[in-house]
Amino acid sequence: MNKYTEEMENALNVLKRNPAKGAEIVVSLLKSKSDMVKLEAAIFILDRVIGKPKVMQNGGRKNST
Repeated sequence: MNKYTEEMENALNVLKRNPAKGAEIVVSLLKSKSDMVKLEAAIFILDRVIGKPKVMQNGGRKNST
């Protein structure tokens, strides 16, 4: 295993052991003074919990042809 692969494996192991900490940090951002930070945190959470909205073609309008 090369150094890069070993470092990536170690980083992934740290992330896998700490999902609750990551979730707590993202949720704590909802209390930020910055509206932009709150919005980004809210979008991040919603995208992961309920999924990203589906993109509709033609601006959501049906083809008239």
